[in-house]
Amino acid sequence: MTRFLSQSFRARMQQVYRTGILQISGKEEARRIKVVNVVSFASGVLVAVYGISFYLLLHSMLILIPAVCFFCPAFFATIWLNGRQRYTVSRIGLHVLYILVILYYGSILGRVTEVQLLAVFMMSVALLIWRPQEKAPRIVCASMPIICLVILEFIYYFHLVEPLPLSQTTQNIYRWMVMPVVLYLNYLAISLYQDNIMDLLRALRSRNISLSGSRREIERQRRELEKYNKELEQIVRERTFALIKANTAKTQFISELSHEIRTPLNTLAGLSELLSDELSRLDNATGVQARQMARSMNAVSHNIMELVNSVLELSKIEAGTTDELRPEPFSLKEWLRHTVSIYQSIASKESILIHLEIDSRFPEMILCDKMMLGQVVNNLLSNSLKFTSAGKNIRVRCFHKQTTLFLQVCDEGRGITDDQIDAISEPFEQGGELYRQLGGSGLGLAIAKRKAETMGGNLRVSSTPGEGSNFLITLPLLVSEEIQELPAPANELPNLPPDSKILVMDDNDIDHTIMKHFLARLGITQVWFAHDGAEGIEMTRSLKPDVILMDLHMPVMSGRDTFLYLRKDHQLQHIPVVAVSSDAFKEQEQEYIRLGMDGYIRKPVEPKVLHAVLEKLLRYDTQHIHAAINGGKIELSNPAL
Repeated sequence: MTRFLSQSFRARMQQVYRTGILQISGKEEARRIKVVNVVSFASGVLVAVYGISFYLLLHSMLILIPAVCFFCPAFFATIWLNGRQRYTVSRIGLHVLYILVILYYGSILGRVTEVQLLAVFMMSVALLIWRPQEKAPRIVCASMPIICLVILEFIYYFHLVEPLPLSQTTQNIYRWMVMPVVLYLNYLAISLYQDNIMDLLRALRSRNISLSGSRREIERQRRELEKYNKELEQIVRERTFALIKANTAKTQFISELSHEIRTPLNTLAGLSELLSDELSRLDNATGVQARQMARSMNAVSHNIMELVNSVLELSKIEAGTTDELRPEPFSLKEWLRHTVSIYQSIASKESILIHLEIDSRFPEMILCDKMMLGQVVNNLLSNSLKFTSAGKNIRVRCFHKQTTLFLQVCDEGRGITDDQIDAISEPFEQGGELYRQLGGSGLGLAIAKRKAETMGGNLRVSSTPGEGSNFLITLPLLVSEEIQELPAPANELPNLPPDSKILVMDDNDIDHTIMKHFLARLGITQVWFAHDGAEGIEMTRSLKPDVILMDLHMPVMSGRDTFLYLRKDHQLQHIPVVAVSSDAFKEQEQEYIRLGMDGYIRKPVEPKVLHAVLEKLLRYDTQHIHAAINGGKIELSNPAL
């Protein structure tokens, strides 16, 4: 029974202490509310008990009535205020009640009360029930007991209130009775501080455990992240290596394929042109028909060459090794007239008219990469000619607006549907079955678009099916003040010095025939041929030719080793050497030019290109400087000589 009553009493006390806490979620705020409840309950009980005890001792209603009728209910009322969630009012009320207790009983009982001990207790309570952020109420409530002590001293000094008469015995009894109350209240304050410190220690311990767990988890995650990073780096390295290997293999394959295609194309183009020249001597109808067939064969070979060049160009674009921009001043008006005149001669066979419209206000000279612009315009004109029916028109417009250049190609072809416009800008896309039937590789527009973007502009396409297509090139317009005239095209190439001696090193007999024919057209008849590098070196020593035309892929000694051997020989190193190769990559050409070669001609050989290179070497007194070669020892990979 006693245990049950004890448990019930404890449960009831805990319920009183936790009054108002259930509505608060914060742990710190709940602790402060509990402090107010504990101090208020203990103070209310002590006021009632000691009020009755002092009444029995002194027989004065001035002690009993305020203690039982006012102070005791007021202390319990602060607990009720917490239950009503009036927490701030409850805290202030607790301080006010203690101030009144100190002032009232200190005045009527005199110095024997020793209320300064209660003042110390109240200062401790003030620090417990107010947050550190609540500086104003904390300072006010902590300073109020000190003010009360000052007031009491003022009352004592001026005898403003007459204390109750107490004998020495009564004073001693009173002091002994007050001492336990003061000790209990200070013990209560210390206990509450201890509880506060323990709560802080528990919170710190919990946070420390949590932080330790977090550190362990972070360390575990860091190790896993390092592991994943290493795995990812390994995967990236493997994938990058695989991509580089695949790209290198693709470039090597395209290079070798281009070389293998260009070699027979050189034969086809050269023989067809040679055949056309021979047939031009026949005047009968059979000769005319055969000459037309030879010209058609020559045109087909050049179309195939354009396709090979397009594949190479696309390969360079995808590899990110496009040629750098080389802007130069030129007259876009004259250049467009010249270009359109060439395509008009082709379009005339299909009764197609090409109209050129140039804004009269367009600048005379501009700065632009003429070669790259030519690739864009040529692809668009070729595309328009391919898909425009006989008797239709193609319009080329050139105009500008402020700092933007516009080139527009409009045709009256079959047109393109909206879903095909995006597709034709991708490599090898031809815009449907109808366009596949008309031929083409599907590379022209893709290259034109990427070249335009390389020059800082773009290519936009709009079309109406059945009416035609509109291709608009926009580029930055840079005006040049330099004056330059476009030279008029010549139908016949001027002859080169007839006493020139040319040595051709090539292992293909058909290429010998073609090169001999081309050189004869240029007025050069002193031509000798070597089938490999070793034979070519011996002939060079005996003939001392003016220029050597050298294939790079020869048996016995490659073109590279042969060239290095010639440059090492002091008697032969002055002779100009021009590479004639089916290797079409720009990087390959630049490699041999850096090596010291005096020119580079791609197969199939074009007479105009051959004439330009030989004219530069034969008509002008050139001095060959090969510091990179003469400055160090040269190792030959083929020790044939």
